[in-house]
Amino acid sequence: MNRSRTRSRALVAMAGVLALAVLTGCNTGGPGKGFAGSTALTIMTPAAKSNVDKVTWNVFEGEPQTVDPFKSADYTPNMINSNMCENLLTQTPEFQIKPNLASSYTNPDPLHWVYNLRSDVTFWDGTPMTADDVAWSLNHNLTDKTTFYNYLYTNVAKVAVTGAHQVTVTLSRPDYLFNQELASYAGVVVQKKFYTEHAATVGAPSVGVMCTGPFKFGKWIQGQSITLTRNDHYWNKDLQPKVGTLVFTFLTDDSSITSGLLAGQIDGTFNVPTPSLVQLKNSPVGNMYMGPAPINLTMVYANPAGPMSNPDMRKALQLAVDWNGLGKQTFSGTATPIKLQTPKTVFGFADKDLAALEDSLPAPASAQDEEAKKYVAKVPANIRSQKIVMVVTDVPETQQLGLAIKDAANRIGLNFELKVVPSTGYSNYLYDPKTRAGVDILYTQFWPNIPDPLDWLATTAVSGGLFNQYGYSGVDDLFAKARGTADPVERAKLTAQIEAKLHDGLLPMVPGLLVDNTVWMNKRITGAPASFSYVYYPWAAYLGGTQ
Repeated sequence: MNRSRTRSRALVAMAGVLALAVLTGCNTGGPGKGFAGSTALTIMTPAAKSNVDKVTWNVFEGEPQTVDPFKSADYTPNMINSNMCENLLTQTPEFQIKPNLASSYTNPDPLHWVYNLRSDVTFWDGTPMTADDVAWSLNHNLTDKTTFYNYLYTNVAKVAVTGAHQVTVTLSRPDYLFNQELASYAGVVVQKKFYTEHAATVGAPSVGVMCTGPFKFGKWIQGQSITLTRNDHYWNKDLQPKVGTLVFTFLTDDSSITSGLLAGQIDGTFNVPTPSLVQLKNSPVGNMYMGPAPINLTMVYANPAGPMSNPDMRKALQLAVDWNGLGKQTFSGTATPIKLQTPKTVFGFADKDLAALEDSLPAPASAQDEEAKKYVAKVPANIRSQKIVMVVTDVPETQQLGLAIKDAANRIGLNFELKVVPSTGYSNYLYDPKTRAGVDILYTQFWPNIPDPLDWLATTAVSGGLFNQYGYSGVDDLFAKARGTADPVERAKLTAQIEAKLHDGLLPMVPGLLVDNTVWMNKRITGAPASFSYVYYPWAAYLGGTQ
């Protein structure tokens, strides 16, 4: 399940196939020099050449509350867990979904998915991964309403062991999104024995987890670090880890992160501090890379009874916001305006149809005040005079985005109030209708569980979606039809219809900024994917020495 993500520079709210054609000119090595949407983005940094004893990596969002993968749907826990706990399917740095702990799968009829499991996988304690472990793990997501991935099991009737190395999922209705979701923690596999023995404390600092990944849970010193150690018996012979000890630190302050990187106290980080991008990019101490990411940094409408329920009000504000200026200035050129609420890095199976839709649309509007005022003039006076309330967090970048939107609203004559709240309390506005009562706009930086447009839409645009605070239901029927359509060509057409309707209505999430992923590494190490793949993929298994 996607959830809110808070960081020192922005609050971000969430967890198919990426056609590489949309990344024309992407390279596989050398420091990235481009900005969002440019041709200089990097998928993989130069390959590691040697083993290293220890790497210290910073988790930019701070210390996690747990490392239980069933309750992991955020930058912090996922960045750590992705190196420990694996899924039936996997998402590669190229945003492809492939078999993993399941060596293959079939869909013999619309109501069954059959997973053939690898027979050479062991947990860290040396015991083999069994079909019973896999079935228990899937059933945990199915039956435990507290897992973050339970909602993806809406159409699952049962999970059963159907062979020595086989598990079958029976659906209550056809669902052609479910299988893909098993490349997220909807498909995570843990050891049944460990989880049942530690049911109340699994994921806690004193207990940890028991999984199959390239790194093992070591120790967790609360307030300081989490240490993982290399799994020397990792089953994937093509991805053997080169780092002996991997230490995660929890700095969140931009200046502290930057100082730690430059001083060599921290070897690397994702999401490089925006104020330090130029300094770190030009530093002789390390290398910075930029890679593609499936992220829309934008605003979400949250009040169907407020002034922004008027379509002309939404059109006016969208035209007036200086999206270009935000990308170039506030986000130091690492973000560019997009045309659809779903970025091209998530087009997946619908790439052809969504790309055609995108090409048919005009360039994203930015700071077009006079055109915006024409729409404001159409709005009845009793509506356009109402106060519009937007809530952002008390971190610099988020406040700058809020101020840019407030400035746009003021320029076109709207009554706008920007409310700044502590980052620690912002999630209440996302999840609690009482807290956000009277709030018209929320800020979000959204990324999906998997690179599939239906996953994005399920969370942001369909009734019951966690990030559909507006309660929008205008595409429910189309979405249900697309999710149950086996033919990917027909499913893609339906998906394009949904995206077109959302674009025209500017609900509930608007096209904002496509954000690049950034990664910085000390020159003694290399290998980490530059693309946004660290939330479900064992990215640290690529790390190693440069010599």
